Amino acid sequence: MYHYLKWAALGLFFRRNMRYLVFIAAGFVGIYIADAIYEDMADFAVKTGETGAIGSYLLIKWLVVLVCGGLILFSVMRLGFGSDAKRVTKEKKRGAGKQEIPGNDPIMKRLEKFRRADRLRHRSDLIIEKKRRGK
Repeated sequence: MYHYLKWAALGLFFRRNMRYLVFIAAGFVGIYIADAIYEDMADFAVKTGETGAIGSYLLIKWLVVLVCGGLILFSVMRLGFGSDAKRVTKEKKRGAGKQEIPGNDPIMKRLEKFRRADRLRHRSDLIIEKKRRGK
């Protein structure tokens, strides 16, 4: 049973955080591609004798690395290990202050008594209660 719970928790984590996990993967791929392109362009510049352009290639590489690193950092900070619980409680607190007043809909007016009831009682509860009183 522990095995199923472990996979369920892992699946829930991936489902809730898939966007940020994709951003993290894209950031690492971006850094790898920027480094590979820089090395190829620097080798090409050395072979052709245009070594003056290597500085601009290096600057572009580090700009891409910093942007991708920022994307990775943002995504790691937004991963929801416990942030979803905080968000849900904030939404509940906001919703608790609002009291929805039913409009002119008769069905909603009938359902309002169940929404505000302290205790719901079924027909079976009433029948059992009558039998107990009868004894």
